Amino acid sequence: MSSLDLLQLLGGTLAKGAVILLAAHAGTRLLHRRSAAARYAVWAAALAGLLLLPPLSLALPSLDAPVVAPRGAVPPRMPPAARPRESWPPGAVTVPRPGSSVAMAVGPRDGDMAASPALEVHRRGALQRTLRLAAPWLVGGWLLGALVVFWRLARDVRRISRLTGRAALLRRGPLLELAGQVAAELGVRQPVRIALSRELTVPVTWGLLRPVVLLPAAARRWDLERRRVVLRHELAHVRRADYAGHLLTELACAVHWPDPLAWRAARRARLEQEQACDDRVLALGTGSVDYAQHLLDIARTFASATVPVRGALAMAAAATLPERMRAILDGRLDHRPAGRRMLLSVAAAALLLGVPTAAVHPWSDGRRDAELMALLRSPEARVRRDAVWALGAREAGGARTAIVTRLRDEDPATRGVAAWALGKLGDRAALDPLVAALGDADAHVREMAVLALGELGDARAVPALARLAGDPEHGVRSVMTVALRQIAGEAAADALARLVRSDPDAHTRVMAAGALAKFESRGRLAALEGALADSAAEVRATAAWALQELHSRGVVPALLTALVRERDVEARDALVHALGASDDARATPGLVSALRDTVPELRQSAAQMLGGLDDERAVEPLIIATRDPDHRVRLTAVWALDALQRSR
Repeated sequence: MSSLDLLQLLGGTLAKGAVILLAAHAGTRLLHRRSAAARYAVWAAALAGLLLLPPLSLALPSLDAPVVAPRGAVPPRMPPAARPRESWPPGAVTVPRPGSSVAMAVGPRDGDMAASPALEVHRRGALQRTLRLAAPWLVGGWLLGALVVFWRLARDVRRISRLTGRAALLRRGPLLELAGQVAAELGVRQPVRIALSRELTVPVTWGLLRPVVLLPAAARRWDLERRRVVLRHELAHVRRADYAGHLLTELACAVHWPDPLAWRAARRARLEQEQACDDRVLALGTGSVDYAQHLLDIARTFASATVPVRGALAMAAAATLPERMRAILDGRLDHRPAGRRMLLSVAAAALLLGVPTAAVHPWSDGRRDAELMALLRSPEARVRRDAVWALGAREAGGARTAIVTRLRDEDPATRGVAAWALGKLGDRAALDPLVAALGDADAHVREMAVLALGELGDARAVPALARLAGDPEHGVRSVMTVALRQIAGEAAADALARLVRSDPDAHTRVMAAGALAKFESRGRLAALEGALADSAAEVRATAAWALQELHSRGVVPALLTALVRERDVEARDALVHALGASDDARATPGLVSALRDTVPELRQSAAQMLGGLDDERAVEPLIIATRDPDHRVRLTAVWALDALQRSR
């Protein structure tokens, strides 16, 4: 499962968990005159539902409304990274200078996309890309928070376990006999260990399979009635299996920690849990006033720092005491335990609400994969194409085989979308079918197959891509530069170098030269140096900008030679920047000559580059440049002189 899938699962879990908790809150409000045990049953069911939401969401059939791609929509022919320059004709493929981010654009062919569906595709694609980038961080943040909550629980369980190990386990005596009598009153059948601890000031209960009641050492001095009251309360926790409910609450908070409703539900569940045990004590004949006094006296000695509150159930926690005291002394309240009918009603309500809620996928892309794959057999080409698009957009990995069959579809647009979708799946098992699609009769299909192979990033595709250097469609050769850059490696660099040297289309040579700047390759310098003599000025400029990024001293002679013969302003500017980036004193004469160029922008660039070379031969020419007719050149010359002074 990808990080984006996990993010959608977690987001859906939190949203559906909020629905369940709001329903539980409403249910407990309706039961405000009923017993605490009944309200606790509602909270326990809700918290159990929070833990079950993720597995149920994955296992249950979806209740999503059917949604497919917009009518007539197909994926963009290339990643919509940027728009072409206004002076370039529609449909052109090119790259701006590599000094900025490489941008590619391919104009759509007639009939490819209507305006509104295309915008919808781009919006959905942009959202998917944003979520895909953010997903690892968001999932990591959630995981970190969950681990913190788990760690606090584990720490307190370990602390209470160690504290129990240091306590004095009772093996005989009146206190142990009294505990046996109380256990019989409550119907507790499992063995319960009773221990005394000098580290505690308040009674606590903990443990699943082997429950332990830890009493303060002062319990030896308590009168019989207080001992009885305390044991009734603590053993009531054991009878009701409250420690299991306590752990369930903590785990639910760990999974749903970003949701404040989960923490509020946990506090209410703990309160109702304690009140339910108070009700058990009252039901066994303890007077409400006497019990309230005992509880208050015990609470006065409570020292919270001594109790690992997440690892055990403390009898007199200050946070719950005021509301518990009011409930104990209110004779109008129902203090009876929850009956079987009430528990069955709560369970039924939980199922009726929880199962449909878990089956809803609030951020699903629409129909489940099986429904979309069924549409791939539709006799209508548009339906098949839209279904393939939807499967690719949602990255339905299980649909790879079904999408591969559409590479042989009679409709060229469907074949192109199928190639695009296979690239989105990122499954390298699609390599061979995509390589075969490079021989498709339709140029659009070949372009989509090239881009998909670039998405896969598998170096085994390079030989097949390199053979496309002879493709009659320049768009196929241009997008091949994008794929080779994504795949990387020495073989991909060699293929790009061949395009730089020999492709008949200038825009393809531009893209290949720009892509070469991103490679660590032995042959890239020779190819880019050769491109400095290309017949197209935009290729020469791109090659110079690429060489600037490489910061290589070995190309300085070639740059100086090219600068002497270059007549295009943008190419000369790129050569000046490349010479300055070389950090080689051999570049100084060429930059000094550029200070005398007729174009002010080039004189400014030359002054800027001289300021970074740390060559004293640049001082006199820069002083002269401080009287340049153009104020930008004068200011840059002053800055360059300051930079030279600071470097000494």
